[in-house]
Amino acid sequence: MSGDSGDIYQVRRLMNMRKNPDGRYANMSRSEIDSSIKRRSTYLTTHQHAVVDGNGRQLKFYVGEKDVEHLISDALGRAKGTLRLSDISTLHTHFQNATYEGSAKDTKGRKGVVFHYYKITIDGREMYLNIMDDKLRHRKTLHSITSKMTKS
Repeated sequence: MSGDSGDIYQVRRLMNMRKNPDGRYANMSRSEIDSSIKRRSTYLTTHQHAVVDGNGRQLKFYVGEKDVEHLISDALGRAKGTLRLSDISTLHTHFQNATYEGSAKDTKGRKGVVFHYYKITIDGREMYLNIMDDKLRHRKTLHSITSKMTKS
């Protein structure tokens, strides 16, 4: 025996990860998934990010831990198949390529809240960033990601 059998298992594991990048989360509970992704998303949650708005100006925003939890829910729910759990920790690398799609006032009755929609593409999958601009609290955050832009 040469002792190289470990290499075969490592190659198989890497091939499986390419087929299913979210495979590492398959046997985890929701709280374990949240914890793992939050640990991997420290750059996303500790830095200010920017996208270019419709007028060519920068729209600066933050992503908090609660926002990451919402993104995880999006990946497991309404954006399933488009947004992957493994995409969340690297989202910040795609913000510079986001294209402005439009803005709309909040339809749930919150005063002073406007949503800005941006389209991004990750590995050929189109999705929409939903940035919440809370004018009363002077706060802009990445609220959610969807596979389709909602009609207003």
